[in-house]
Amino acid sequence: MKNSKFRPSMCFVGTIAITVAVGLAGCQQKSEPAAATPSGNAAPASANPVPAPAADQSIPTIASLKVTVSLSPTMAKQAGPNDTVFIFARAADGPRVPLAIVRKQVKDLPATVVLDDSSAMSPTMRLSSVSEVIVVARVSKSGEAMPKAGDLEGTSAPVKVSAGVVAISIANVVAGR
Repeated sequence: MKNSKFRPSMCFVGTIAITVAVGLAGCQQKSEPAAATPSGNAAPASANPVPAPAADQSIPTIASLKVTVSLSPTMAKQAGPNDTVFIFARAADGPRVPLAIVRKQVKDLPATVVLDDSSAMSPTMRLSSVSEVIVVARVSKSGEAMPKAGDLEGTSAPVKVSAGVVAISIANVVAGR
């Protein structure tokens, strides 16, 4: 029967222990103090929105090149207005597979296009995967991307992907391969 005397006090001690534990757990959360309202009363915490975190500076920017393409006046006679123009960037060192490509027609020239990861042919081969590229603009007489003898072409020197702007003049005839 001695245990029956202590049973109510043990329940009371247990209730206090749980209340303290819950209170301490709430104190570990980071919160801002409640601001006083003009009446002097503390405003509820939900009335003070937490400021948005600063933008993460470690997020990489998307690689992008603005390419201006023109057709040399001497080559204009050799191109039809509906001939396909492929404008692409490939790695300066590595495979010749285009990392980014845009398709236009001769009648659209001169034109300015943007080559970036959204114009990649493959999600694993993107402009942002390299630091230096060669930009090519090719007038394809057949409409196919593979170069053929008689196509017209202009090529840049190797440029950094971060270069921003590249100008290409289509001024050469592709020789037989």
